[in-house]
Amino acid sequence: MAKSIQKQVIGELEQLRAKNIADNEAMLAKLMKDLKAHPQFSTLAKKTQKRAPRVKRQRSDDAEADESYVRRSSSRQVVLRNPITTRSRSRLNSTGSSNNSGASTPVNSPDRLVVKFGGFFGRSPHPLRELDDGTCGVYEDEDEAPRFPPEIKSPSRKRARTSPPQEAKSVDEITQEDLDMVANHVKEKRYDSYNGTTCHQCRQKTDDQKTICRSEDCSGVRGHFCGPCLRNRYGEDAKTALKDPDWQCPPCRGICNCSFCRRKAGCCSTGILIHVARLHGYEDVNAYLQSLRT
Repeated sequence: MAKSIQKQVIGELEQLRAKNIADNEAMLAKLMKDLKAHPQFSTLAKKTQKRAPRVKRQRSDDAEADESYVRRSSSRQVVLRNPITTRSRSRLNSTGSSNNSGASTPVNSPDRLVVKFGGFFGRSPHPLRELDDGTCGVYEDEDEAPRFPPEIKSPSRKRARTSPPQEAKSVDEITQEDLDMVANHVKEKRYDSYNGTTCHQCRQKTDDQKTICRSEDCSGVRGHFCGPCLRNRYGEDAKTALKDPDWQCPPCRGICNCSFCRRKAGCCSTGILIHVARLHGYEDVNAYLQSLRT
């Protein structure tokens, strides 16, 4: 019973497939008929027929044996000549000729290739010297060995600082001018590659005032957060954080949800999640993420 039902289903599928193929062929034939009736199709067909297929020309053995021969075509004439002799090529040719001549000339020939070993592994304790018979020997006395000037090492280049370091102000040193420089919205931030400071959350180097972490273990830009990031991601006010002597940054508290800290913790980055958090009734991203864990 099951086999008969299976055969019936297969038969229906085959009929449907054949019907689809027939419909496609009919549609293709109609499209080709309409295309041939178009006036531009005849012009294109004539241009295609006029083009003759390219025939690849083969080089004859006589042309390969000749050092210089002429290759002719319908539009240009190219003359292939011997390669240009350069200084490096002439040096190699002279070296080869000297080696060949050295086999037939006496040992005391002036055209001798002298190889000096040194400079790679420092000064050798037994310097080499060339003997009268053309072989290499060892200087018995170091005073007889020629002196070479020591190699001067170039000083290592250090990466120059592109911006001045930011001074960590204490709570008493925070003025009203510093509080006024805290950005409330993203549009108030201006990019400054030299005098700007980098936010730990958004990684943007801008000229607005960032927070200062009061923890002794915090260093660098770890405790720098701009006003919009601190409010949207953690629900805190940057001005209040600047005036708080006990304020610690989110990385020091272990609640940082930036892409770098989350990847270190083995989690994926959240992206712009503030709109989703507000859609679910939360004011910041940190509160929304904490609700997902419970």
